[in-house]
Amino acid sequence: MNEQQIRWDDLAIAEVGALSGASRALCISHANVFKCLSEMEQSLGVTLFNSG
Repeated sequence: MNEQQIRWDDLAIAEVGALSGASRALCISHANVFKCLSEMEQSLGVTLFNSG
């Protein structure tokens, strides 16, 4: 996935408040949304969303 897609994934997670909702909204798998989120968090060195 490219940088633009990662931004949309993160926006979708923030809007719906859940990875599963974001995956449905983007029509991609939950695993892909999680992977994109994890990659972005690693590249930035911060936690963007708490999974609590």
